[in-house]
Amino acid sequence: MQLLELKKSLRYRNLIYAGLVFLTSFIVAIYFHDSVIIYLGFLLILISIFFAIIDDKFSLEAIIIPDQLENNSLIFIINGNETDFWIIRKHIIINSWVYLYAIQQGSNKKIRVWLHKSNFKKQNDIRALARYILFNRK
Repeated sequence: MQLLELKKSLRYRNLIYAGLVFLTSFIVAIYFHDSVIIYLGFLLILISIFFAIIDDKFSLEAIIIPDQLENNSLIFIINGNETDFWIIRKHIIINSWVYLYAIQQGSNKKIRVWLHKSNFKKQNDIRALARYILFNRK
């Protein structure tokens, strides 16, 4: 089994996202300053910031890739707990980015995550994950 460890930078990503949405609110205010749409824009921006900061359900710490070819399920380490039987339903691989949409068999838990090579502790781990996804699809 190959352990792919992720950096724990989710909090900083949420803060950067909240900051960018906050800056976007100024653009909405400038563009719609004489309209009622400004209130709808501010409401949507506040809801977006609220859900981005509050919605920390899980922290993906590592991905374990099995060595056996007949085993097509991944093991994720979420909040320190090892959870297995994750099946990749959809994936997108673009240069150094990987999008995963995985469903856990039996519980129907879902994970949607974009991973960049900078999210991994070893930068070549993104290649191992992409290789596993591409060559182990059935």
